[in-house]
Amino acid sequence: MNMDIAVGLDGSESSWKAFHEALALAKFKNRTLHIISVQEGVEASYSATEMLAADKTSKDKLQKIHTEAQILAKQKEVQLQTAVVIGSPVEAMVKYLKNHNIEIFVIGYTGHSSIFGALLGTQAEKIVRHSPCSVFIVR
Repeated sequence: MNMDIAVGLDGSESSWKAFHEALALAKFKNRTLHIISVQEGVEASYSATEMLAADKTSKDKLQKIHTEAQILAKQKEVQLQTAVVIGSPVEAMVKYLKNHNIEIFVIGYTGHSSIFGALLGTQAEKIVRHSPCSVFIVR
C-alpha cells in the first residue's frame, strides 16, 4: 500500500521551501501530497467583531495559499489534498498525520528557543518528537 506525503504550509518562506521539496518528493515517488495548514484560535479577549474579522482573514489567507499550491501541483502533475485544521499547530498537525496514511511529513525550519530549538525550531522539534511518521526538515 502506498503511503502519502504531507507538508505543513502557512505561507511563510520556510513553509514554501518545504512545499517545493515535498512536491518534488511526491512527484518522484508518485504519491498524493497533503497540505496541512493550521488555523489557530483567536484571542478570547477580542471583541466578537474582531474575532470574526481575524477568523475570516485567516481563512482567506489560507485559501489563497492553497489555491497557489494547487496551481503548482497541477503543473507538476501531482495529486494534492488540502486540509485546514484548527488548534495549536503541533497538536493539529500530529493529529492529522496519525489519522491519514502519511509516510513522510515535510516541514520548514522555524523559530528559536532552547539549544536544540535554536538549531531546529521549537515547532519542528515538537513535531519530530510526536510524529507517527518520518519527518523531513527543510532549511
